Amino acid sequence: MRFVAIGMLVCALNITAAYARGTQDNAQEWIARFDMRPVPVEGGWFAQVLRTPETIPGSALPSRYAGVAHPASTAILYVETRKGFSALHRLKTDEVWHFYGGDPIRLLLLYPDGHGKTVLLDRHHPFFVAPEGVWQGSAPVGSEGWSVAGTTMAPGFIDSDFEIGDRASLSRSYPAFRSQISALTRTEAFKP
Repeated sequence: MRFVAIGMLVCALNITAAYARGTQDNAQEWIARFDMRPVPVEGGWFAQVLRTPETIPGSALPSRYAGVAHPASTAILYVETRKGFSALHRLKTDEVWHFYGGDPIRLLLLYPDGHGKTVLLDRHHPFFVAPEGVWQGSAPVGSEGWSVAGTTMAPGFIDSDFEIGDRASLSRSYPAFRSQISALTRTEAFKP
């Protein structure tokens, strides 16, 4: 795990240095600088900055991982825009969000017991842990129209841990959040 901590520190230092060089950069400059790719289905753009070579055997993980081995940790740099928002989804692992710049990020969380809440990530509240199994989606709020964040997961992310939210189903389960659900779901695949 020492390698995970060192990798996360190097990642944070690189991103912090980039942010310090140009806080007025726009989303396209961040995307180009870090050679980001579109996030399929969910939306936004990402660059993977850490994927440990060490793995955790599936037999050592909780049953929700269905016996599948995972990297010890993963981390990404993530840019979202009003169009390229993070569509509602849920993960099998807690996801630690780190705010880096641009507009504040409004994160919607919908819990299995039927309640929900919003969290604002910004310079004053720069991190939040989205719990495993909770629906989460986010978008920038402000005049710039874009945000830069990072997320870290341990055990690390693999595609089969991701589930995209369905607008109709979520609206039935969380009627008090219908308008937010509508804003954070797509009727077709994300196209940058």
